[in-house]
Amino acid sequence: MTPVLLLITMLSIPTNTLVLRSGEHITVDGNVRVDAGRVLFRSGGALYSIPSSEVDIEATREAGNPIPIQAESRGKLRVSAEEKEKLLRDLEQNHSGTAAPSNALDVPPAASPAERAQMTEDEWSWRRTARSYEEAVRRAQEEADLLNDRAAQLRAHITGLLALGYKPNQFSYDTTQLANTLEQIPRAQLEVQRAQRAYDQFRDDARRQAVTPGWIR
Repeated sequence: MTPVLLLITMLSIPTNTLVLRSGEHITVDGNVRVDAGRVLFRSGGALYSIPSSEVDIEATREAGNPIPIQAESRGKLRVSAEEKEKLLRDLEQNHSGTAAPSNALDVPPAASPAERAQMTEDEWSWRRTARSYEEAVRRAQEEADLLNDRAAQLRAHITGLLALGYKPNQFSYDTTQLANTLEQIPRAQLEVQRAQRAYDQFRDDARRQAVTPGWIR
């Protein structure tokens, strides 16, 4: 069955690992449920929901069904009569196996409408906060870039005036503007570092609270 067909039908995948398309792996409790374009799962006892488009369904299924390793056949194994009897005794002693847990194939209960609404609200709250931090970093970097560009333009302008034979006192205004711009650059770069540090701290806090990675990207 193709990934497209899997996403449009409700199904349950027995696995302990949820694989995202970004390559990240999330440890889950029991099964993963795909329902109405969203993937529901429990991790650390909490119920989560993420868009199915962020999940690698096939990789998640494969994580729950490891490929058995087949021993390569190199001909018949020759053993002595004593070794054969010992192998038979060992097999008899270990004949009783361990039964699989009764809840191995239990399907996690579907989230109620209230739980789904709460998960959606939480998801978009984290997404909005992440975007605000990203925008703060972007704006700080843009301010720093503008100052660097302005300084480069003023340097080029002053160099051109000198090449034309102008005296420094004839373009003192440009020199003053360059000095003021250069003084502002270190503070602008510091603002970039502060914005990035705040964003990194936010992502670390989200990780400690086991927030779904897709919510803060």
